[in-house]
Amino acid sequence: MAKIYKTASGTYSEDELVIAIWLNSKRNAKRPQARMLETLTSGKSAYPIAFPIAKLQTIKSWMFCPVAKSSEELDAHLSSKEVSQLNPVLVPLTLARLALGWDTFHIPSEYTEK
Repeated sequence: MAKIYKTASGTYSEDELVIAIWLNSKRNAKRPQARMLETLTSGKSAYPIAFPIAKLQTIKSWMFCPVAKSSEELDAHLSSKEVSQLNPVLVPLTLARLALGWDTFHIPSEYTEK
């Protein structure tokens, strides 16, 4: 059963929240400990920030980001090498748990546009 998150901006299920990820451009053989993936975090939390997909898809800079709907789609996006900080892939929290093993996310108390 999907978790439900209540915020000042509304109530969202895990399926309605996504994180943005991209390939770490600084990862190379000289730094084998570097993480393969990067994501957005905030000054309040080191965990990936989760955003409502419906809100992101109304913002011009985010509306064309691909959304991975399965592990296979996520693998295809990451294998394409087109995923970057300027072109992230959006991953629903349920898929991030399943495919990436990430289980803690930062859910802001309110979503605002800046």
